[in-house]
Amino acid sequence: MVLQRVFLTNDRQIDSKKEFVLYWVQTGLRIKDNYSLKFAIETANKLNKPLLVVFVLKVFPNGNLRQYLFLKQGLLEFKENLKMLGISFVVKKVENFKEVIRLFNRACLVVTDFGYLRRQRFWRQYFSSKIETTFVEVENNSVFNVKIIFPKKAEFAFQLRKKIFERLAFLEKDFSLPEVRIKERLFFQACDEVKKIFDGLQFKEDVTPAFFIGGEAEAGRRLNLFIEKKLPYYRRYRSDPSKNFQSDLSPYLHFGFISPVTIVRKILKSHSVKDENVFSFLNELLVWRELARNFVYFEPNYDNWQNLPPWAIKTLDRHQSDRRSHDYSLEALEKAKTHDPYWNACQKEMVITGKMHNYMRMYWAKKVIEWTKDWRQAYQWLVYLNDKYELDGRDPNGYAGIAWSFGQFDHPWAERPIFGLVRYMSASGLERKFNIGAYLSKINSLEKAHKESPPERGS
Repeated sequence: MVLQRVFLTNDRQIDSKKEFVLYWVQTGLRIKDNYSLKFAIETANKLNKPLLVVFVLKVFPNGNLRQYLFLKQGLLEFKENLKMLGISFVVKKVENFKEVIRLFNRACLVVTDFGYLRRQRFWRQYFSSKIETTFVEVENNSVFNVKIIFPKKAEFAFQLRKKIFERLAFLEKDFSLPEVRIKERLFFQACDEVKKIFDGLQFKEDVTPAFFIGGEAEAGRRLNLFIEKKLPYYRRYRSDPSKNFQSDLSPYLHFGFISPVTIVRKILKSHSVKDENVFSFLNELLVWRELARNFVYFEPNYDNWQNLPPWAIKTLDRHQSDRRSHDYSLEALEKAKTHDPYWNACQKEMVITGKMHNYMRMYWAKKVIEWTKDWRQAYQWLVYLNDKYELDGRDPNGYAGIAWSFGQFDHPWAERPIFGLVRYMSASGLERKFNIGAYLSKINSLEKAHKESPPERGS
């Protein structure tokens, strides 16, 4: 079986008389296991044309310094790596789509990374319909394309699990980029010029840089650290917020600094999928991550409460008027000013570092439901906070995680106030399962260090 990665999205013909092949990169900011880049090089070589790689920079709604600084770090590294391959790379800040269309129309062929979110899909559909050349999407940031693995909306993770693990045997065993035949310098853009473009972006000053360094090299370093130090204990400790046994790769996957194919291949090179730690991690990386992509691709309301199953909406509505012990404003939540030290700690972790421990993310979302009069308002606030502070905000994983907290991908539980039949989580549960005091101490130390020496904004 050959895994399908290339998808033609319009009926235009390749025009070999045009100047170059163009790779519009979005979620493939790396060299290793970059299937879009490989396809673009192969096509450019066949047409005897140079290859131009372009990153279209447009500030998304509520974008912030944290996310764009992380992106800039990875882009600069990607630029230098492409230079060593003899490939031209340019960052183009655009104000309207006409500029992009003019550039794309100079290409024999336009290649881009497959997109799952609403805005990504709109851009691809718009450009493929407007340009006068062939437009191709390549699956480049998932192991399996959503249209192939389960071509309709999945309701539960188990619907994907067997299909995914059965297909691991067909994962490409090797990846190598062909040598670039025509090494023409199509555009010259120095690193300082790219930095200047980013420095000209305007952001609010309410989100500080994260405690993560962007780029492919750092992603590879973290993967090696995870495999060597954390993977042997992953199943036992992955859910314990007082310990650090997560891979911390989600921001790097989100921006395309590392491919999930790279992660899977490297782990299976020295470990068996039958190892309980490996299976547990791949269940998160593959099953739940692919489920999230299925969710945002087939569910138009992935970022609002209307995606929820009817039973969840019905039970939450039935308990809408139940008395809340606390009723917090968005401002109080954002500033971690609640009565619950555990909730405050995980909110601070996200605000300071750009990433919250996965288990605490579930607790974090459940408590906002409990402390908000209108559960629909709670949903909106959770999306806002996630997208603002998480380095991987606006990611399928984040939207699927919030939806799960309201009953998506889950089943009815015993009925209780406020939540009705939706799964509940308690502070006493944290105390029973973990050394939650150690987690508090860790976050308090982090907060103190952050106040004394905040990250540099111009890094």
